[in-house]
Amino acid sequence: MQQQQQRAGVVTLDAEQQHAGILLDALDSWLRSQTIESVLPREQAKMLIADLRDDRRFWAQQRRQFSSLFVTIEQSLRAEERPMAEVLGPGTSERLLKAIEEMDDDPKLVNAVLRSEVVERLIGHVLYEGIFEFVEGADLLGNVFGQLPVLGAIRMQMLKAARQQLDALLGEQITRFLGEYTASAAESAAGYLLSEDLAGARSKARRAAAQKVLSKPIGELVALGDLEMALVRDAVWSAVQEFRLPHEAELVDRLYLEFGEQPFDILLPSNSAAARGDAPLFERGRSVLQDIVGRFFLSNEWKSWSRSEEGTELLTRSASAPLDEPQIATSTPQPPPAQPPPPQQWDGWD
Repeated sequence: MQQQQQRAGVVTLDAEQQHAGILLDALDSWLRSQTIESVLPREQAKMLIADLRDDRRFWAQQRRQFSSLFVTIEQSLRAEERPMAEVLGPGTSERLLKAIEEMDDDPKLVNAVLRSEVVERLIGHVLYEGIFEFVEGADLLGNVFGQLPVLGAIRMQMLKAARQQLDALLGEQITRFLGEYTASAAESAAGYLLSEDLAGARSKARRAAAQKVLSKPIGELVALGDLEMALVRDAVWSAVQEFRLPHEAELVDRLYLEFGEQPFDILLPSNSAAARGDAPLFERGRSVLQDIVGRFFLSNEWKSWSRSEEGTELLTRSASAPLDEPQIATSTPQPPPAQPPPPQQWDGWD
């Protein structure tokens, strides 16, 4: 008896899923006969974007989900020992390296980096130490002391005192000179770095740097402390929540002017593509939705609604409504009036 009931339940579920499939076919056919504007009017799209920005509860819920997902991804990345090149694959890695190698140089960026305070201080420090190394190496004092028959400890004290005296005599003048020269040196370095003679060297340097990054295990690339990772997480979330396209309203208007009167069919794979099996994601999604709708038809919620006054009225009115004239099949279909084809109309995913 129990097995018979189980078989009856399976048969009933299969029948309801078939009904759900018929419903989805009708929905698919209806969508393909509509335009994008008729399915989602332009003003509704703008209001949806505005509502999404202002829905604090939605963003609070998404923040919790984002934090959980971020922790999962972070743990997976920290445990990943494969290098980035292996994860991306040889083909993708080579295309990425080639793109970086052929990347155009940005003079403004190079100048901004080399003219920064940190780089100017670095250049000044290197020059300062280099000048003193030269003075000591050329030796006005050190070699003289080095040739004297003096014991090691006394000799070191004499060299230290000589360095201090030299620093007191020349340090201020050298510092003043470098303060005026480092900016010019940085500018000269930027011009030299961007010269045509070094174009090949820059390309090779970019490729070498990218190869070094791709060869590192992913776990090393994300080896950040807890505080740093928390800052990264908050920065990513802020970028997601506060993301704004420039002139969003004007962009929506342009998109609807371009595609609003196009058939909704351009957002769906064509029937021929689906028949060939070239749209597996669409077919899989339709199968999942068909299963959900089929089980909903068997649920108490559907039964209660369909027997309610509102449900009965809606189903009765829908069943008794006449078909629209364009949807009535005729034995001798009349050709539609000739119209010029819309410019650059896409006929689907073929």
